[in-house]
Amino acid sequence: MTTDRLLERLAELAPQVRQLAAESERMARLSPELVDGLFERDLFRLWVPRSCGGHELSLPDALRVHAAAARLDGALGWTVMIGAGGGLFAAWLEQDVAQEIFGRPESVVAGSGAPTGRAERVAGGYRVTGRWRYASGAYHASVFTANCVVTEDGTPVHDARGRPLVRAMAFDPAQVRIAPAWDTSGMRATSSEDFTVEDVFVPERRSFSLAEPPRESGPLYRLPFEVLTELPVAAVGVGIARHALDAFASLARGKTRGDAPLAQDPLVRERFAGSAAHVKLAEAGLERLADEAWQAACDGHTLSPGERATITAGAITIVETVRGAVDALAALAGMNAIQQDDELARARRDVHALGAHASISPLNLAAAGAALLDPPAAAGS
Repeated sequence: MTTDRLLERLAELAPQVRQLAAESERMARLSPELVDGLFERDLFRLWVPRSCGGHELSLPDALRVHAAAARLDGALGWTVMIGAGGGLFAAWLEQDVAQEIFGRPESVVAGSGAPTGRAERVAGGYRVTGRWRYASGAYHASVFTANCVVTEDGTPVHDARGRPLVRAMAFDPAQVRIAPAWDTSGMRATSSEDFTVEDVFVPERRSFSLAEPPRESGPLYRLPFEVLTELPVAAVGVGIARHALDAFASLARGKTRGDAPLAQDPLVRERFAGSAAHVKLAEAGLERLADEAWQAACDGHTLSPGERATITAGAITIVETVRGAVDALAALAGMNAIQQDDELARARRDVHALGAHASISPLNLAAAGAALLDPPAAAGS
């Protein structure tokens, strides 16, 4: 299926999203109708390998889908982005295991990258105990993945560089207990709940490490996982900002200030033009970063520390830019900007929640700046 066709099928959901987004936010989970619509349109399989029946979209094309979904609703866009991103893991599993986990139309991952579990080595696999946070899409996941520190006789195992060995484990939903803890101001409908497992056996073949070479050879799976996190998160931010522009334009045409529509106020026009320009520039920057990273992967080029730092700094700056653009619109919207069911208010809450994600935290700028300022290592050193 082409990316354009996926976008067309996504657009078909727009009436349902408008009808159900506020209810989904109140429930703190996407309505079953919207989840079913995403499954029916194959939108969680963007990065599942073709060998498992997935789309294996390019990075730029996947970002188009993420942004389009977030333009309908921020939580919907985040849910698509996270669910589709989990399809990457199939590339690190044996073919039959990947097919078992990801080969069905209703396959979708929820999970956590934080190594807050312990996986004790036993014959044939691991016995795992742990609790993890922020598993977006927990209530509709067909599989949960989570990073664990590997132990032997209760003692952490170390890798070749002397660091604790971390492996991801794949759990069936029946092995997992969802621990409701997601109570936020924005992105509420993502149902990013905690989950726990207690002394669960995981076969070796259902564990994997992104530090190892992937089984699949496509360029998508050669890109660093950080790049495949930072740019998708930024794409959702751009989509939310587009939603805010749409919502504000509709509001400004119908809301009056004095005897005239808000849209006729000179200051409103000036600020709207500025916000629209900032979002457009952020979108263009995102496209440029994605195109360059994708071309490098297709050429077999490993991104240098400086190139990776440029992507990190770029993603952070994109999110900061669109968040500022949305805030500028909200400042002109009056009481609408704080109403629970208002679309602009929801977009604002969502873009601020997105900005709290660790992958695009401003705290990452120092390391990015160091990589850009430090001289490259001499060849052979």
